[in-house]
Amino acid sequence: MPVQLMKKSIFWWFGKLGIYQADIHSQLGRWLSRQPDPIFGYDLKKLLQKGGVQLKPRTEAIEAHVISFADNTTIRVKNVVWATGFYPDYRWIEIPDVHDDKGKPIHQRGISPVSGLYFVGTPWQHSRGSALIGGIGRDAEFVVNSIK
Repeated sequence: MPVQLMKKSIFWWFGKLGIYQADIHSQLGRWLSRQPDPIFGYDLKKLLQKGGVQLKPRTEAIEAHVISFADNTTIRVKNVVWATGFYPDYRWIEIPDVHDDKGKPIHQRGISPVSGLYFVGTPWQHSRGSALIGGIGRDAEFVVNSIK
């Protein structure tokens, strides 16, 4: 998707249209949650085409400044920015009864049935904004208040 529409940020439009606040149980929320997550802007596509970004498989180990990957390759790094990417993957959480049959975490607004385990930032945790930096605050506040 474009980052701007009619000289306004697409995120400004989402705020004005109430998309961020769409509750998962509302009619709009149910419809939106069935749509694929959009990727905004065209910068990543250009970087991939130019070879400016190197995609790697699952990280298997990190020792000092060397990262080992599932394809048996390694790279030496100075810094790491750990990102989940565009598709959530919770397989690395190896705790019984954490995942549903689709591999998603089992929770109610971020509160797991596993004692002491909580989630924040999951897609549609409570609303469309749940997985976005601008919308995660409400969910984080709910989880923190539940822990207290």
